[in-house]
Amino acid sequence: MRLLPRSSGLLATTALTCLATTVACGAGGAPELSGVTDQVAQVGTELQVELVGTDPDGDDLDYSFRAADLPDVSGRALVTVSPSGMGVFRWTPLAEDVGEHAFDFSVSDGDTSTTVTVTIDVKSAIGSATAPVFRRPLGTGTTVDLGTKKCIDLEIVVEDQDTAQVTIEQEEPVIEGSTLSQEDGSSAIWSWCPTKEQEAETRRTLVLSANDNDNPKTMKPYLVVLRQPQGNCPGTGPIIQHTTQNAETIVDLTIDARVTDDKGLKEAPLFYYSETQPSNPPDLSQMIQLSTLKIDGSATDAVYAADVPNPVANMPMGTKKTLFYVFVADDDDDEVGNCDHSTMSQVFSMTVTSSGTSNEPVCATCTSDTQCGTGDLCVRMGAQSASFCLQSCTGGCPSGYTCSTTPVASVDGASGTQCVPDSGTCEATVAACVDDTNEEDDSRSAASSNATARGALQPGTHDFVSCPKAVQPTSGSKADDDWFQIKVDVDTRVDMWLYGSGESDLDLTVYRSNETILSKSTTLEADENIVKCLTPGTYYVKVNGYDPARSEYLLDYVATAQTCNTTCVDDGREDDDTYSQARLGLSSTANKICPNDDDWYKVTVTDGDKIVADMTSTGAGDLDLHVYRSEFSEVFPCAPGNTAGCATANGSGPTSNEHVEYTVTGCPTGCDHYIVVRGYNGAENDNYGLTVTVQ
Repeated sequence: MRLLPRSSGLLATTALTCLATTVACGAGGAPELSGVTDQVAQVGTELQVELVGTDPDGDDLDYSFRAADLPDVSGRALVTVSPSGMGVFRWTPLAEDVGEHAFDFSVSDGDTSTTVTVTIDVKSAIGSATAPVFRRPLGTGTTVDLGTKKCIDLEIVVEDQDTAQVTIEQEEPVIEGSTLSQEDGSSAIWSWCPTKEQEAETRRTLVLSANDNDNPKTMKPYLVVLRQPQGNCPGTGPIIQHTTQNAETIVDLTIDARVTDDKGLKEAPLFYYSETQPSNPPDLSQMIQLSTLKIDGSATDAVYAADVPNPVANMPMGTKKTLFYVFVADDDDDEVGNCDHSTMSQVFSMTVTSSGTSNEPVCATCTSDTQCGTGDLCVRMGAQSASFCLQSCTGGCPSGYTCSTTPVASVDGASGTQCVPDSGTCEATVAACVDDTNEEDDSRSAASSNATARGALQPGTHDFVSCPKAVQPTSGSKADDDWFQIKVDVDTRVDMWLYGSGESDLDLTVYRSNETILSKSTTLEADENIVKCLTPGTYYVKVNGYDPARSEYLLDYVATAQTCNTTCVDDGREDDDTYSQARLGLSSTANKICPNDDDWYKVTVTDGDKIVADMTSTGAGDLDLHVYRSEFSEVFPCAPGNTAGCATANGSGPTSNEHVEYTVTGCPTGCDHYIVVRGYNGAENDNYGLTVTVQ
């Protein structure tokens, strides 16, 4: 039975805590708590409830909660308070929490408090026959060729067995400029025309939700990929290797490929398939897109696999179908532009023949009851409706499983009692994560609200935490974004250093106020660095993690007065201004140095290797070569205030034709060293070439 939201005005109670003096409990007014209503939660999925408190006296507010029938919930749930003063209650229910619970949420200004009581109805994550299901779009994403189409119109269709009016929405963070128009009770259109500036960020995750108010929201993360015409970009693209193999089975298919790349892939390759012959070249928007998962290897050489629904899963033994498919791998060699490499494989094909029967183990992934065995059902679970095989209760249940007290519904419409996991789900649950005190800061709008309430991020060293997303996407960043606003009143050199603790690969991006990328540092490590001269204005900094793990990090923000160049147009290989943005190429021509803007190059060396760098220039302006060891200590320091290492033999003579040599020590197992081209005392030079060799 659906529980209607109760009136917070009728349920609010005020409790006074008087101090020793009458002033403490006298004139001050009680805080108010608004927007808290009855909730529907799901086992294994984090529930978030926004607690919006206001105080007539402007006092700082604290939030708390209790549930009388769940005495241990305080150790399994928490409330965080953002700098804007809003509280967020977070709780991931367990299987034993199924049922209705009365929760008291309180807001206090230190003297008085207000409590609102609501009901949280915890539902099983397994086999609901009435929860909404996304029927369109298919797959895990879509790809748009911006060379032929500038806008996206995505058809959304939801099926709900007992509700005629389902609310379809896009969840935060909303893609700026996009709109969602609900057509009727079960369909909607999502539209987006990316701006030229937005095209620099080629992958965005749209999170769709369907809410029937009786069940927890059904979520669908959907990857939107923007493809652009390829230019004559320097460097080499990924290489895809795959051998086709026919299959005789009714279980879902695992199709893999080996992908290598000189710099390493940040994003896993994408897989596209169709049961009809694609055009030549393939129109990826007309194929079903799936994400892949790295199953072996490193970022530069790995095997990636896609789990593909079997086209003959429900067909008689001997039925054959042909599957056509391609792999697409993109690198991220161009930090802020669109000169990245994209490799599309040839169109492969395979014949899939139905084996007629299968008996997949309990909690194996599935798309049809036939894959699980006689009497066993393929059942949807969790917020994203992932489907897994269960086992009939006939003959008893294995250890760790219990026969369901009521029938569960399968993806094919069957129903029956099944052995269900004692944990309440077959999905791997994301561990509870204690976030930092700056939450909520998962979007640019949240960062703006936080800055309005408490001010923009100030220079200094700040301690933050990256936590996994409550709803895990199939690709891309697996952690919540952390956004911060910074304000610059005069021309300022901004140094942003990100130091992660190693649990997750972290990235650092600086945005203009219109959410277009100014600079980013996206290595495959936990440490990143951005150096930019910023003119007066408002900017935003984003930290995001790629792994579903809690990761503490330091964000070191240094601001130094410096006149920004507004006339010099740099070369097309920017950003390469820090170690984390360093180029890999050992030979480069037609480069340019703008005032106070370094170019970094990276080489991997071991003890005894000799680094030899030669630079020639036809441009005006004195350029020097600087060599940095792996720990960023400079071999031959040379600067206007420190000229001890300035010498022609050290790469810092009076001209821009420079030569430097250095024999590596202290690196027995291999490490990175850096060659930096720098204008002496901020000099500008519009044409230099560099060759680096390791002997």
